[in-house]
Amino acid sequence: MMRVVLYRLATLVTAAALGSVGGGGSLGAQPAFRGRLPVTDAMRPFVAIDTALVALIDVTVIDGTGAPTAAHQTVIVRDGRIAAVGAVGAIAVPSGALRLERPGYTVIPGMVGLHEHSYFGGVKRVTQMSTSGPLLYLAHGVTTAMSAGSMLPYQERAMKQAIDAGRIPGPDFLITGPYLDGAATSSTNARPLSTPAEAQRIIAYWASEGATWVKVQGRISRAMLRVVIQAAHARGLKVTGHLCSVTFAEAAAAGIDALQHGFITASDYVPGKQPDICPPENMRIQSTIDPGTSAVQASIRRLATSGVSVVSTLAVYESFSRERFRLDTAAMAMLDPEVRREVEANHAALGAEGGLTVSPALLKNMMRWEYDFVQAGGLLGAGSDPWGTGFLPGFGNIRNFEMLREAGFTPEAAIRIMTLNGARILGRAREIGAITVGRQADLVLVQGNPAVNPQDLYRIVTVFRAGVGFDAQALRKAARGLVGVR
Repeated sequence: MMRVVLYRLATLVTAAALGSVGGGGSLGAQPAFRGRLPVTDAMRPFVAIDTALVALIDVTVIDGTGAPTAAHQTVIVRDGRIAAVGAVGAIAVPSGALRLERPGYTVIPGMVGLHEHSYFGGVKRVTQMSTSGPLLYLAHGVTTAMSAGSMLPYQERAMKQAIDAGRIPGPDFLITGPYLDGAATSSTNARPLSTPAEAQRIIAYWASEGATWVKVQGRISRAMLRVVIQAAHARGLKVTGHLCSVTFAEAAAAGIDALQHGFITASDYVPGKQPDICPPENMRIQSTIDPGTSAVQASIRRLATSGVSVVSTLAVYESFSRERFRLDTAAMAMLDPEVRREVEANHAALGAEGGLTVSPALLKNMMRWEYDFVQAGGLLGAGSDPWGTGFLPGFGNIRNFEMLREAGFTPEAAIRIMTLNGARILGRAREIGAITVGRQADLVLVQGNPAVNPQDLYRIVTVFRAGVGFDAQALRKAARGLVGVR
């Protein structure tokens, strides 16, 4: 009963903060931001730096382009954009700039998350993270986030409106609307599509509501996927998918823009795979498949040269591994106490009969596949996919960095995957994703050096979004205890 009361209270509070979920008109197409982020009264308690001209002096820079890490750098931010980057002494600090001398700190671009959610799933009562989600993403350096499907799409739309209006701090959210699937879907959270006209009508509606991507699920047919892609592209939307009935190769041939999760969801390698059928053993059989075989390597090369991108979500699958995953105390503190008990029970039940489990061997295969995909020229981004196994917004994005390093990527390559590659996949590489002159000043100030110690990336102090510096600790404090309630 207490849980129900809390949930209803949170719903009323959220509605008051965000405005009517169904009202407010269409979000429409959102132009690229071209000035310093306006600071509203609601955002001010979280803002540490609110000045048009800032100099970060004597910092280490990992710039997102893949270039070598550079020590003793100065980064100048003016009016929300990066005005200069270079060695200390080679860059003149403008008169009147706020001088922040930060030796021992590292600056990376704001992260671009490509599989994010504004709801918290994997628990008995799915709840919208309209408050806690934006706070946690921004606190952990995610300044741009694409939601990869929504169970509560109207609430997600309202959340984006609240962020855009400055009623709550958060990343720039790109919404996808509801999950779309085939007529035979087994999911109660997806919108089944029976006819081309139905698919076209739904995509047209969500395009008018501000969606910029469409997310398809694992029971869609090849023919319906082609309809979805054609309808989405005709309206300037892109398509991503968690596939199964359609192989990666088939989806790439149909023109899909991004494939979610990588090797673990690729049904291309299931012996006897039937067209338009999701093999029940998919996501399990890959632990027995060697990505180094000539057949798999050939498929990776074909996919890498097809133009389709892949989104890495290594860390969320690790959360299904009894051998590897441990609950993070700092993350657990962000959960509502009742939800925390449920998440802890979920974790304790890992490996139970009938549940999804991911072995260390399968994780190694996933890492190998993604590394080889990039080596073959493929475009890899990353996302967190927060879930009720103890995997939360922001925390998961940073864990991805550690796992990409474990997969064999250099620190610079891992940061590029999580920043500039993500911007490229979203079609925003000219605006965000790297620390270069002219780009929007989405920056993350970290105490320490993640290139030397990957865990330093958890020590985020300040997150700049369009030149405004947010206090990461204040954001985390505000989110404490809210996940699972609001």
